[in-house]
Amino acid sequence: MADFVQILGIKINKYKMQEALAYIDSLIQAGKKSMVVTPNSEIIVMAQKDRELARILNNADLSVPDGAGVVLASRILKNPVPERVAGFDLMQETMALASRKGYSVYFLGAEPGIVELASERIKERYPGIKICGTHHGYLADGGEEQIIAELNRLKPDILYIGMGVPRQEKFLDKYLKEIDVKLAMTVGGSIDVLAGKVRRAPLWMQRLGLEWLYRLIQEPRRIGRMMALPVFVLLVIKQSLREKLK
Repeated sequence: MADFVQILGIKINKYKMQEALAYIDSLIQAGKKSMVVTPNSEIIVMAQKDRELARILNNADLSVPDGAGVVLASRILKNPVPERVAGFDLMQETMALASRKGYSVYFLGAEPGIVELASERIKERYPGIKICGTHHGYLADGGEEQIIAELNRLKPDILYIGMGVPRQEKFLDKYLKEIDVKLAMTVGGSIDVLAGKVRRAPLWMQRLGLEWLYRLIQEPRRIGRMMALPVFVLLVIKQSLREKLK
């Protein structure tokens, strides 16, 4: 069986957390420019209409199942992923890896001031981590060129980019070939969480797959985005039925 599952046309690798981490380490050591993405059900639904986003996700070197909905979908399709690999958790694991192995990291994203605060907290949590630079994600005209120049001067091993979907994916698709970096990982709103601006769900809610509910309670304006969840499940059931009829 393939080491991935296709969910609504989006490739999801069937790796456990530690397998994904080991693969990321091998990509960094190989020195090849690599891209890691973390699709959840909302992103996969978005990719149904945004074919450019779908192409970018499918061309990534690693695509992990970020969300209980993706895990459920793989089970419905009878090609289950071994476990959920939450993007935030994978980001933390890669920062711990960077701290142990001396990999340099750069954070691009969030609001002005937030990314710097997150950087300070990360230094406290991962002593010795080499943070070579930070920059907020609100880039003015010409800001992309300045960021590329800075990244090429600093040459980080890992670039974490949290500009929201699909902006972060499209930024990397356009510019990664110009950036002297070994691995780039899309991290969405994780920088806000690391800075303490947004709180993550309690562990028991994460384990029950209810992190989406906690986010909704915190940010009621997300209700429109949450409507992607039932749409996602319905589309996956339709995919499952089509595959059974083949």
